[in-house]
Amino acid sequence: MKVKADSVEAMLILVTAAETGWGKGKVAQLMAQLVDMSDTDKDLRARAYREVRNAISQLPLGLWPQDKLSARRELLDELSRQITLLQDRMSNHPTLAELREQEWRATLAGSVRRANAPGP
Repeated sequence: MKVKADSVEAMLILVTAAETGWGKGKVAQLMAQLVDMSDTDKDLRARAYREVRNAISQLPLGLWPQDKLSARRELLDELSRQITLLQDRMSNHPTLAELREQEWRATLAGSVRRANAPGP
């Protein structure tokens, strides 16, 4: 995943989204302006959606026009829905790399225990 916007650009995009009252129909456009998610796994994509959702939810309500507050709720709901969809598609089974890491950690822990064991 590649971040397209630095912190200032990201804030401008988020404030613009608030001031113009972007709703759920603008989620893809919003994400495309902030990050490039091509060739990105589901976990990173879910994380990106989560970060954007958290940033939007922390914007002061005063940035949103009174008549567009429902659009804010729709935008947050759609970002949450995307996170849920991505997490539902994730496997609960460990990957080969995760299995190797577990084995490595177990081996290392055993080595440490043997090294710290009191001698006969």
